[in-house]
Amino acid sequence: MRITAGRLRGRSIPFLNRKYGDADITPQKVKEALFSMLGEQLPARPFLDLFACSGQIGLEALSRGAEPVILNEVDKRRFLFIRSLVIEWGMEDKTLVRNFRARQCVRYLQSKGIRAGYIFIDAPYIKEKGPVSYYSDLLTFISESDILEKDTIIIIQHYSKNTLPETAGTLALRETRNYGTTSLSFYVTH
Repeated sequence: MRITAGRLRGRSIPFLNRKYGDADITPQKVKEALFSMLGEQLPARPFLDLFACSGQIGLEALSRGAEPVILNEVDKRRFLFIRSLVIEWGMEDKTLVRNFRARQCVRYLQSKGIRAGYIFIDAPYIKEKGPVSYYSDLLTFISESDILEKDTIIIIQHYSKNTLPETAGTLALRETRNYGTTSLSFYVTH
């Protein structure tokens, strides 16, 4: 995996998938589509990567101008990988690396008064056709927290046969784009 644009362009993320539990890594074409939609250059707004895994999405956002970037990963080995990479790259002052469950991370950010301009959610895929309550429950929880700016964009990467809710709390689905078995759904406040 490589950072494709911005100040860290060309840097390699040496994440060995088999060493870290064979996680589903965001495919390159999906990452390119995501940042094509968000913009080549991102404003200096906080970016929360709630299920960071290898850290590639959050680090790409950092490279493109978002900051601070919060990289949250519940798996201890992956968390340690991300933290050591951030230190190696000298990006500790622009990142916050945490090892929490998703809701715990949201509560932590709320307690620190941190609001996110972008939230990227790539939870472990629930490979079911139709509605998946996990996403609506998490979106509602986030919308009821105090971590959203008035124009926060929430992006969920999910299995393309999942049906996500049109609304969840104060959030509304703006659009969904499909890339094979992976989809990106974008939510904004309404």
